Amino acid sequence: MKKIKNPAIYRAIKAFLTEYLPVIRQKSQNTIDSYKDTINLFLLFLQANYKLRLSDITVDYFSSANIVLFMDWLASQRGNSVTTVNQRMTGIRQFCKYLVKRGLIDFSDYAEMQGISKVADLRKNELTYLTIEEMRLIMSCPDVHSKAGLRDKFYIGLLYDSGCRNQEILDLAVRDFVVIKSGEAELHIIGKGNKYRVTPISTDVVRLFEEYRTVFHGDDSTEEHLFYTRRNGIIAKMSQDNVARILKKYETEAKKAAPSLPHLHAHIFRHTRAMHLYSAGVPLPLVSEWLGHSQMETTQMYYARATTDMKRKAVEKVTSAATSVFTDEKFLYANNDDMIKKLYGLA
Repeated sequence: MKKIKNPAIYRAIKAFLTEYLPVIRQKSQNTIDSYKDTINLFLLFLQANYKLRLSDITVDYFSSANIVLFMDWLASQRGNSVTTVNQRMTGIRQFCKYLVKRGLIDFSDYAEMQGISKVADLRKNELTYLTIEEMRLIMSCPDVHSKAGLRDKFYIGLLYDSGCRNQEILDLAVRDFVVIKSGEAELHIIGKGNKYRVTPISTDVVRLFEEYRTVFHGDDSTEEHLFYTRRNGIIAKMSQDNVARILKKYETEAKKAAPSLPHLHAHIFRHTRAMHLYSAGVPLPLVSEWLGHSQMETTQMYYARATTDMKRKAVEKVTSAATSVFTDEKFLYANNDDMIKKLYGLA
């Protein structure tokens, strides 16, 4: 085994993840996992960009210039969304702040990192969601005759049907998907702030679950993570990067039939489910409870403003050439006796 050139950086990483975050900062396991993923990705970027082995990486590579390159790499090479890129940038910058505390980075270098701007999210003021037709198209893409395709279809279906956050799905154990009777089930979720909620699951997704469980889990595997990866015989909880790769695959495939399809990221399915419920007449307070929002204002901020588009479409129907009061066009049903009878209660 090659000698590590700069062991201090790896000692710092271990202390950051095992002592500083959980003990001193009292961070949750999800937060720690997020930092771990970010550092792993940064190391992977350094290896790829500079053709390095892990043992060759020194603290000098933790610089503002490399953080900027890292952000570009996440977007261009891994297809990460603006939100994910900004989260990763914040995470690696926080780790560098810890390196300052340990005397491994000069404060002047960290100050330069503080000057790195987040990537502007041009979609921030607009709620992006999928239509019913687009959801059907995406759900038709995975090949359920393959193991990976069956897993992918179930994952996407559950993500949409439950309205869960991506991390909430990844944290699920098999036992959290509870089939209460034939064709009916509910999902037991621990959300933000360790808040517990139960969400009903549709019969279509229950059928996918039964097929998935048969292939991926034994009868006694209730404590295992519902979604997992296996590498070199080691089983681990599926990561958000795995999900991003899955969605990128089906986005590419679906765009062959629908070029205008929005970019697929895990959260778009949550937005989509909420908007489909809301459009179907489900009141906002119930949508808020479904999503696990702690504040009703959060739901209103994201979804109530989308009613403007819904209202606009309704107005367009009323003011179309056929029904507009501002046109001399003949009445649409002038020669349709059956429709006239229906309109005036005669049928």
